[in-house]
Parts: sequence; C-alpha cells; structure tokens
Amino acid sequence: MSSAPLASPPHRHPWRARLAAIAIVALAIALAGYWLLHRPQAPKRAPAERPVPSVEVMAVAHQPDAPVISAHGRVLADKATTLSTSINGRLEAFAPGVEPGRRVARGQWLARFEATDYELALREAEASLASAEADLASEQGEQIRAAAEYKSFGRDLPPARRALVLREPQLRAARAAVETARAQRDRARADLARTEVTAPFDAVIQEKLVGEGAGLGAYADIVSLVGIERFWVRLNLPQEALSWLDTHDADGQGSRVALTSPAWPNDQTREGEVWSVLPGLEEGGLMTQVMVAVEDPLALAHPGAPALRLDDLLEARLYPERTRPLIRLPVSALRGNRQVWVLDGKDRLRMREVELAHRGDDTALIEAGLSNGERVVLGNLANPEAGMALQARGEEVAEASDAPEASGQEDSA
Repeated sequence: MSSAPLASPPHRHPWRARLAAIAIVALAIALAGYWLLHRPQAPKRAPAERPVPSVEVMAVAHQPDAPVISAHGRVLADKATTLSTSINGRLEAFAPGVEPGRRVARGQWLARFEATDYELALREAEASLASAEADLASEQGEQIRAAAEYKSFGRDLPPARRALVLREPQLRAARAAVETARAQRDRARADLARTEVTAPFDAVIQEKLVGEGAGLGAYADIVSLVGIERFWVRLNLPQEALSWLDTHDADGQGSRVALTSPAWPNDQTREGEVWSVLPGLEEGGLMTQVMVAVEDPLALAHPGAPALRLDDLLEARLYPERTRPLIRLPVSALRGNRQVWVLDGKDRLRMREVELAHRGDDTALIEAGLSNGERVVLGNLANPEAGMALQARGEEVAEASDAPEASGQEDSA
C-alpha cells in the first residue's frame, strides 16, 4: 500500500504582522499623549499675601531731663592724725575709756606723762623770772638816781657819755634778762601742759600705739584718731559727666548723691554732696576724681542709719539739678551707638542718625536727630530694610511724658 505525500503549510506574510504591531504601538502612544495633555488638573491658587510685621513703637517728645550717673568710690577720712608728744618722759596713764573704736570729744585728755620734773622746771623758771624782775626794778631805781645827779651836774655831755652816766646799757640788760626769764617760764609752762595729751577734734580712736609706763622720746607716736564730723567718698567719673554736676566748692551747693553698700541691710542709703573735683586724673588717666562729702558718717546723730567705714567700696548715684531738653529712650531702641529706627507717616521703616547726650545701662538720652511726635521702633526686626511696610502695635505704647517722676537715667561709670 502506497502512502500519499503530506500537504505543505500555507505561505505567511511577515510584513503584515509587523505593520499591525507598529499600528498598535502608535495607537498606544497617541492615547498616552492625549491623556497626559488632557488629564484633569487642580485649579491654581493665587499666591498668599506676605503679612506686614507688627512692631512696638514709642511716640517721643523732648522733656527737661538729666542723667542719673552711677559710680563707685572708696571712703576716706576727712581728719585723721597720729598724736605724739614733743617732750621726753614716761607715759603715766591713758584716760579711762581710751580704747580703739571709742569716741572722744575735742579737748578731752587722752594720755598723761609723769609731770614731776616739768613742775619743778616751771617753779625754777618762775623763780628766775621773779629774780630778773627784781633786778630790773633795782636798776630802774639806779637810773632815776643817775638822772638826778646828771641834772645837778649842770652841763650836757656827748650822747655816748650821757648814756653811760644814765645807766641805759644796764637798764636794757635788765629788761632783756626779764624777757629771757619770762620766755623760760612760758616754755616750762608749755612743757608741763604737754604732759597731758588731748584730742584736737571730735574723733574715734583708731589705735593705741604704746602702753602705759613706756618711756618715750620727743615726737613718739601715742594714739591715732579719725575725725567723726565728715568722711569723703572719692568717685571716679568720666570727664563728660562733669558738665552735669554742681560742686559745693564752685556753686555753693553740690549735686545730691545717694550712697549704698551691699553690706547695709534693707537697701539703706546715705546722702552726700558733690564737694569738689580733684585737679588730677585717676591712675589710668581716663577718669576724673570727684570728692563727695558725707556729714555724720558714723550715724551718731541718726540712729538706725548705716555707718560708713574707711576704705569701704560704695555705690553712688549722682542726681544733677541741671537739665536740658532731651528725649528718653530705652537702650534697646538704639541700633549701634548712634542710630534708631522710626516709623514714618506711611508706616514705612526709616533709619535715623541721632546725637546722644548720655547713654546708660537701661536708657539713653537723645540730644538731636529726632523730632517731637516721631515714632521710634522699640522691637527688633529679623531682616530690616529701609522702606519696608510695618504695622504699629499700640500707638500710645510709651509716651515720653510717662517717664518716672524722678527724672534721670542711670549710667555706669
């Protein structure tokens, strides 16, 4: 049995398949492009408006004002002395109560030297004076007798012989002897008075320098005293501060000074007066030295008030009476040393150069550069630019007339 031959597959056309594939891809690309171009989009929002910064401002005005000047100073004694004696002798005793820290009155005796030798010397001097006075009286009698004899002689002698006849040299010698004896008497009396040492002024005893029974030579130190009527506080101030101050020395009444110390309880203060300005500068040559007088420094007449102590370091606030038309600003309103920001009538930021009359720790006094009614920006701005829009927060934030009743600013010297 013979088999018949297999039939061959029909002939295919590859180019048609490729064409169909390309058509499909093109259609897909076209559909994707159409979708991308016509996909739904969210509506665009208008850009948000930038908020206008809000700042605190202060409407300023010129007012009569002066700074309160702060300084520090040491307490010094007005009267301080070390008593000594100008005689030799043994210190017999101190007066009762003569101890360091005790008060003594002017003229009160403090120490006494053994006086026996000086009493005897005074008696001898008085006896010598009496003898010299007797000799003078006798010589005056001889002169009267000689004058009578010369008159009876009946003629004039040359001046030199006449002086001898009338015993004029002897009379002068007798008078000189009396003067010498009187001086010796006075010296002996003064030496006897020096055996008792007295206080030259109202004082507090600082130190006893010798003990009772000590044998001392002339001018040996005995006791040191400090006067209690007045103390000084010597302050160091910038030289420009003097233009604000009155002194007792030049003006009759010095500027008032309030003194405080961290050691005083309950924030107590003492009052002083600017007395004078020293002619030299302090050691560094940058500061002026001003002397402040404090009466009754130990508060003896004002029980309960704090007492000043020598060499204590005090804080001082000086209150000038002189004033000038000035604008008071907080120091935080200054930009650098001589610039402030102001808000103009269109609420735009402007820079302004100012002239400082005084600058303290907290406040500044402006001499020139601002006009009454201008608004000074008090707060800080992150990125300030001249002409930027601002919104004033509280137009009546701090009027210059609202300054404290006690005018003045504080300055650290």
